[in-house]
Amino acid sequence: MAVLAGQMEIVPFLTEMELEFEGLVEAARYGDRERALCTANDPKGFELILMNAKVARGLREIFCGDRWEEDETDNQPGIRNPYLKIRVIPCNFDEYAGNQFANPTNRAEKGSASKKKVRCNATPWIPGLIDPTENEEEGESEYTTFVLGTYFDSHIGLRAELSRPKAFSSGQYIRFETRVMLLDGTEDNSSPIGSRTDRGGPTEIIDIAIKRK
Repeated sequence: MAVLAGQMEIVPFLTEMELEFEGLVEAARYGDRERALCTANDPKGFELILMNAKVARGLREIFCGDRWEEDETDNQPGIRNPYLKIRVIPCNFDEYAGNQFANPTNRAEKGSASKKKVRCNATPWIPGLIDPTENEEEGESEYTTFVLGTYFDSHIGLRAELSRPKAFSSGQYIRFETRVMLLDGTEDNSSPIGSRTDRGGPTEIIDIAIKRK
């Protein structure tokens, strides 16, 4: 398993995939900012559903254009590059996301869709070359799938990584071919000034005098 943790390793790898480090990080942070709006009154598990959906939206808004397009294969939202035959989908990881010294997995059990994508990954891959796996409908087996795994809690902070799963068992990712470290929880994840997710709330207290007639 290759673990890429330094910018000297990460940037060339992502460039070959026609992705950007900053864009992937912003997609993860966007999903986390939206997740933070959840309260105890939301249904159980909703924050994970929301996080997953908003990371997918972030990926689309940042990368979709001439080379990347929206992807809904097997009802798993994400993006794909039809030229390089690469797919990126979001996933809620456990607390080992972004930790280069431990192996993460998905928090919620996955089904046949994820199993199929991992099976397609279990062959040698070079960007731009067709994956010689079994012929599935619409040529979906040609695609190599990466997952943008994220995790947050108040003690660890936001963690994220881009990984290529290699083995799948009992609904869990159990081995990865490549892991690209994006966030390890030590970074400042505050929203940038002028972010499109800023809801424009009040920024100062205004004291208004009221006189009775």
